[in-house]
This record gives sequence, structure tokens and C-alpha cells, in this order.
Amino acid sequence: MIRISVVIPLYNKEKEISDTLKSVINQSYPADEIIVVDDGSTDNSADIVKGFSDNRIKLIQQKNSGESQARNTGIAAASNEYIALIDADDLWEEDFLLEIKALIERFPNAVFYSTGTYRIDEYGRKIKNKTPLSSDFFGIVNNFYKAFSFSNYGLVFSSSVCIRKSIFLRGYRFPVGEKRGADLYYWLVLSTLGDLAFSGRNLSIYKMNATNRSISPSTEGIIAYNIKWFYTTPSLKELQNYKGIKKFIRKNSLINAYYLALNKDIASLKKTIYFIKQYDFLLFLMLLPAFFMPRFFLRIIKHIRRKFR
Repeated sequence: MIRISVVIPLYNKEKEISDTLKSVINQSYPADEIIVVDDGSTDNSADIVKGFSDNRIKLIQQKNSGESQARNTGIAAASNEYIALIDADDLWEEDFLLEIKALIERFPNAVFYSTGTYRIDEYGRKIKNKTPLSSDFFGIVNNFYKAFSFSNYGLVFSSSVCIRKSIFLRGYRFPVGEKRGADLYYWLVLSTLGDLAFSGRNLSIYKMNATNRSISPSTEGIIAYNIKWFYTTPSLKELQNYKGIKKFIRKNSLINAYYLALNKDIASLKKTIYFIKQYDFLLFLMLLPAFFMPRFFLRIIKHIRRKFR
């Protein structure tokens, strides 16, 4: 029998955590344990979790240390090899864990597993995340970087993935203290270790309209961790799929730069661009226009991109 632990990092999600827990509890294939790590919430989030009578739920409370540390704490405490992640404001369709179980049975040597996703936008509309893979795809993703790049909102995210604890115990952990790009870094690292087994069924739900989703502009400037990791890890050049990772990082850096410009995070934009200048001068030249492009033009680009999605 395949036993799956669920890990939920929690911080000030009193409006959403109840629905998230219900979606986990009501799975057609039940989780073996549900670990909620309260990362120093200042609202009623922890009390809401305590109000659930399901004996599979284990609440761990720690001082505020960030989402990555909360995930690491939960994964370390998990009893099983397979660990499904879900954020405290997202949802699963009732067959999510059943589909993950089927992927594990069919592809026991994969490093990580995921299903397709929906997004609930700021207007409450449920939108299918389109990917290059068909809705009936059930197998190993041959080119993770290409499939991720050509998906509307990425191929996997932090509420669609099931990972292995044995990989975590080898030292591959979510980077603590990083405010942006930590999740994407982790998916990229896993992709260098082995295969992603993926189901095209859309069974995980990302709520774009949840509380505390927006990221405020930084005064000191923040470089996304996935970008820092790529350009400061020389050993990546020895990987067979290095060119695929580099192409992916370049595209992601472009998207990140224009996102920062649109959201007036000039400190992070400047810091990111001049960091990249040290390693990739061509990409640096491609990012420079983000400094000077009028915001109304950036909004038009964003609108066109959303319409295309």
C-alpha cells in the first residue's frame, strides 16, 4: 500500500485553511497523515486547524521562519516516503491523491509527481492551465524545461507536486530565507536528479484571489533564488540538460524583469539586471529596456499575454 503524507505550510490563512483541509480530508484515496506547520501565524489559523477532529492531522507550531522552513519542518516530520505538498490557500479535487498514487505505481523510479492544474483568478473564474501535454497525458515528461516554459502558468506548482522524502534526506531542501524563486529552484533541482511523472488531469487548484498573494515591492531589492542558483553553480554546466536549463532561466529572467517593472519594484529590477550582467551580457542587454519602457505599455503587454492565455 502506498502511504502518502501531506504537508501544509500555514501563515495567516484563517479565511482559507478550513477549505484547504476539507479538500485534503475528503480525498477518494486518503492521506496517511496531514502535517500542518503553523509558521507563527498572528490570526486564528492555528485555532481553526485545532478545531478539526480528524486524528490524521498533526499541527506543528514554530516561530515565523518563512514558507521554505515551514515546508522543510513538515517534510522532516513526515512518516512516509511520498509527500504531497499543498499551500494553505489552495485546493485539491477529490481524486488528486488517487491520481498521484496511480503515477507512483506506474512510474516507481520517478523523482517527483504532479497533475495538471486550474487557477481561480481574481474574479473567481476557474481557468484551466494549458500545457503542451494533452489532458489525457499520463507518463514521463521528456523535456521538463520546454513543457514548463510553454505552459500558461508553469507545468507544476507548490500545490500540485508529490516529492520523495529520500531526496530531501539527501540534502535537497527548500532554501530558507529566500523570498522569491525558492519553489521554482526546487522543481529545477528535482528535474536534474530524475524524471517528473505527470498526469494531464487538472486536479489541483491555485487560488490567485486568496489573501496575501500579492508581493509588495522591495526597498532593498530581491533577486529570485532560481536565477542566483543557476548563475552561481558552475557544476550545472556538466549536466547533460544544461542547455535546456539555461534557455529556461533566460526566458524566466525576462518574464521576471518585466513583472518587476510593471509592479514598480525598481530596487529588485536593478539588482537582478546588474547581477545578470556579471554572467550573461546578452541577457543583460535584453533586460535593460525594462528600465525605460513606460508602464502603460507594460500593462498593454500584460493584457495581451492574458488574452493569449
